[in-house]
Amino acid sequence: MVLLILGVIISIAFSLPVVQTHLANYATDTINKEYGTNINVEKIHFSPFSMNVALKGIYVEDYKKDTLFHIQKLNTSILSIKNMVNGNLEFGDIEVESLYFNMKTYKNETDTNLDVFISKLDDNEPTNSETTVFKMSSSKINILKSRYKLSDENLETTTILNFYDIGIDAS
Repeated sequence: MVLLILGVIISIAFSLPVVQTHLANYATDTINKEYGTNINVEKIHFSPFSMNVALKGIYVEDYKKDTLFHIQKLNTSILSIKNMVNGNLEFGDIEVESLYFNMKTYKNETDTNLDVFISKLDDNEPTNSETTVFKMSSSKINILKSRYKLSDENLETTTILNFYDIGIDAS
């Protein structure tokens, strides 16, 4: 009986957004320390019954301390916890609201800030048939009220693309 009550209390505690946000902050802090990144999530809510996930205030900083990504709100569902643990992230429909994607090449450099960010996450180990390759998939993505900016400080006119109020609905 005591174990049942303890199990219920733990389940309720882990279903609280404040606890989930604390756990998400712990996870992002661990990633930031391990890979030298700066990723922050303001708020997270996960429903273990429906497997729905809502993230608010996702911020990814580039290596020059400027914004690489900022997402006001992201909603999705996790299709398989087992696959997620094995590095195969399978999501249901993804809805992103107010994404700002700021892709930039800094003065006297050839790689974009996105290239530098990805290289931080890459372990530079060659893959083989026994290595698990990271995979992320979704059947549909809907992006609303978003912005994409591409710039290169090595060019006379630094701003190459600057799209506002982007809406994408893709399968």
